[in-house]
Amino acid sequence: MRLHNAAARSRVNQKRRQRITRQVRRFESLLPTFPETGRVALPALNLRPGWGFLRSRLTWSLLVLLAIAIALVTWVHSDDRWFVYREDVRFTGLTYLDEEELWRLSELDGWNVFWIDRDAVHDKLLQDPYVADAQVHIGYLGANVTVTITEVEPVALWETQAGTLWLRQDGAALTPRGSTPPGLLQILDADAAATAPGAPAGSALDPGVLRSAEALVQRLPDVSPIRYNAIVGLNFLLPGTAYWVYWGDGANVEQKLENLAAARQLLAEGRIEGQVIDVRFGRPYVK
Repeated sequence: MRLHNAAARSRVNQKRRQRITRQVRRFESLLPTFPETGRVALPALNLRPGWGFLRSRLTWSLLVLLAIAIALVTWVHSDDRWFVYREDVRFTGLTYLDEEELWRLSELDGWNVFWIDRDAVHDKLLQDPYVADAQVHIGYLGANVTVTITEVEPVALWETQAGTLWLRQDGAALTPRGSTPPGLLQILDADAAATAPGAPAGSALDPGVLRSAEALVQRLPDVSPIRYNAIVGLNFLLPGTAYWVYWGDGANVEQKLENLAAARQLLAEGRIEGQVIDVRFGRPYVK
């Protein structure tokens, strides 16, 4: 009985070894072999192309250029000569503005010359109400900046209880700085009643009123000064006559000019009498 069991186990083991041998041979048949030995061949590593590439002049040239670029970038961002300080910035075109005020407003201090944003500096300088324009010129060799300033010139004068104010084209009112140009349009408004809607009293003239007054003096150069009050708006003494004109607000300029011309014609012909010409409405009124 024992001999029978031993023989059975031997046959089972022999079949297992034969099965494993067949599987190994099938696997080996899929691999490349050395013809002379029949052994399994491992893939060979050919280092010559990589070594040739590393030895090529182009590769070394690229590496040298990369190293130079890194060195230049490091130098530009670490050497003080590429950073802007007060002595490196010059402001031109100034007559009444102060350089130090503009320098602080520009916020250029300590900036690397290659990182300066011209538009941003321009916008910062325009925050000064006396600056009409600012052109920023950057000199990259030597890190110097030149800013050409166009100062505001008033287009009219606003006479209020607070004093005489310059008026910009947009109606903004400024305290006079420097000399006031002669011959400017004058608007007499003691109570600052012509202040733009929503603005603090005396800070800005209503732009419509300013445009209307400018259009008026273009047609009638001798009417300045022009008065303003809350009841009748713009009003003035008609040059060469004893007639007072109620002009009103800044609306319907052309119609008002036509009304004024019609009223003057009627007065000259003696067809109407009065001392006040009111052109604020659709037709002129004389009273």
